Amino acid sequence: MKGIEIVWLSKTDLTNLNSGEGESNLVDIKKFKKNGVEYPYVSGQAMRYYIKEAIRRNLSGNEFMCVPNDRGEPCGKPQKCIGCDLFGFMKAIKDKGAETRVSPVKVSPAIGLLSFDDNSTLDFLTRRHRGTEKAEGDIVNVELGVNIYKAGIAIDVQRVGGEEKIEDRQIKIEYFIDENERKKRIAKVLNALRFLTGYSKQARLLTDFTPDFIIIAFQDVYSHRLQKAIEFKNGKLDIERLKAIMDEVRQYSPAIFVGLLPGILENEEEAKEAFKTLELEVKTPDMAINEAINYLNNSKL
Repeated sequence: MKGIEIVWLSKTDLTNLNSGEGESNLVDIKKFKKNGVEYPYVSGQAMRYYIKEAIRRNLSGNEFMCVPNDRGEPCGKPQKCIGCDLFGFMKAIKDKGAETRVSPVKVSPAIGLLSFDDNSTLDFLTRRHRGTEKAEGDIVNVELGVNIYKAGIAIDVQRVGGEEKIEDRQIKIEYFIDENERKKRIAKVLNALRFLTGYSKQARLLTDFTPDFIIIAFQDVYSHRLQKAIEFKNGKLDIERLKAIMDEVRQYSPAIFVGLLPGILENEEEAKEAFKTLELEVKTPDMAINEAINYLNNSKL
C-alpha cells in the first residue's frame, strides 16, 4: 500500500467557513472566479487546521499532539507527536537553519460547486463598545452562503511514521514507530472526517462539514487522480467523468469504499447505478469510513 486517496462532498447550511481579507465592517467569504462566476472556497491551510483539531479532540490515553509555541513552531518530534508526524513541520535551529519534515498528509482546498451570488446573503452583527454609558456599537456585515463543497486528502502511507534516508544513492525510509502504530495514526486521519467541528464562527453559525458523499481508495501507487472523479455539470454530478476516472483508479486500487447520503445529488440514482456497474457498493459515508479503517487495520503497509 503506497497511498490512500479521498475525495468528498459536503453540503453546508448558511455559514461562513473561511473569511477573506474583507474590510473593517465586512466579514467576507473567500472566493475564486471561474468563467467570470464567483464561487466560495475554504483554503487548504484552514482544511488542515480543521482535520488536525478533529484529531486533537479525540486523542486518548498517552497519545500526544503538540501545540505550536508563540512563534508558531511545533515540537518537531514525530516519533512522539502525532501531528508532527502526519502534518510535517519546519523548526528553526539556532546557527543551523531549520529542520523540516514534509507532510505525509496532503489536503486540498474545499471548493464550492455552486455559484456564490445565487446561494448567498448578507447578514449583520453588532460589536458593542465597552466602557461607554450607552449601548453603542458598530454594525458589521457578514457574508453567508449555502453550498456544496468538494474537498480531498491524499495520504502518503509509506512516509507515515518514517524518515527518508539516502543509502547507496537511493532514498529509503527508516521507520521510528512500528506498523500497528502507523496504522493507528493513519486511521486518525480517516476518523477525523467523521468529526470535523473546528471551523470558524460556529458560535453563531453552527453547521456540519463532514462528508455527505465520499470515495476512499487504497492504492498500490501514489496518485492524486481520484480528485477529478467528482465534478458538477449543469448542477448535477458528471456521471461520465465519474465512470472514466473510477475506471482508471480501479487499475491500481485493490479496495475502494463509497458513501452517499440521500438528497445530496440531484442525479443520485444515476450515480448509484454508475457505481453498481463499477461493482462498488454504495453505503453511508460513516459506514464507508468505518469499513475503510477496518480494511486498513487488516492490511499490510
